[in-house]
Amino acid sequence: MQWYYVLNGERVGPVSQEQFDQLAQAGTIMGETLVWHAGMAEWLPWAQTAARIAGESDSAVCAVSGRLYPKREMLEYQGRWVSAEHKDAFFQRIREGVQHTAMPGEMRYAGFWIRFAAVIIDMMCLWAINMVFSMGFMFVLMALGGIASASGSDGMTPVVLILQLSLYLVQFAVALAYDVFFIRKYDATPGKLALGLKILRADGEKLSVGRIIGRNFAKGVSALILCIGYIMAGWDEQKRALHDIICDTRVVRK
Repeated sequence: MQWYYVLNGERVGPVSQEQFDQLAQAGTIMGETLVWHAGMAEWLPWAQTAARIAGESDSAVCAVSGRLYPKREMLEYQGRWVSAEHKDAFFQRIREGVQHTAMPGEMRYAGFWIRFAAVIIDMMCLWAINMVFSMGFMFVLMALGGIASASGSDGMTPVVLILQLSLYLVQFAVALAYDVFFIRKYDATPGKLALGLKILRADGEKLSVGRIIGRNFAKGVSALILCIGYIMAGWDEQKRALHDIICDTRVVRK
């Protein structure tokens, strides 16, 4: 079998199974390293691929390093397998109260309610920002109204409509810039950052600007159908809302 893997953002390969095993044992290929071989539908973190392989053989993935080892060389603890060389580090973390709820490179998907709370925080942030623009437009409208009154003109309706449309466009642009800036820089909006969440691709990669913009429009689709697109995150296996499915994104816990 010929393997390919990603190292420092570059695709490497093909390498033979023997070479690949040596790279995994040496730590060059870690749990979060993206790997692929013929027959795989997509690139996946080695931890996920190794877990599948382990299910088909007498091997297991180390909970500390994410590498694959024969079970005869490992220790099982509460359903997790740990290699002999990493058992001290594993139990040290247990003593320090670190909870290992996911394998290295494995995503822990954020559920509906914590995502809902993050949306509320973001809505409050955007409301505060948009209030500044709303106040500005109000002052402009009042000033124009005063001028119209003084001149005896009653043709303010078109001006009001234009100002109202302009305000909607500004608010939309603010929401778009809010998502693009924070997701590109931090992989999360302020609401998600506050709750320890991130938005990533299905393969764990960052979102491009184009995908962030597309996801923003897709959220409109989720809201349009009575918000059912958002509610889908409550029962989907990977906690995906409709806009996550459309844009191939995942909301995960850090």
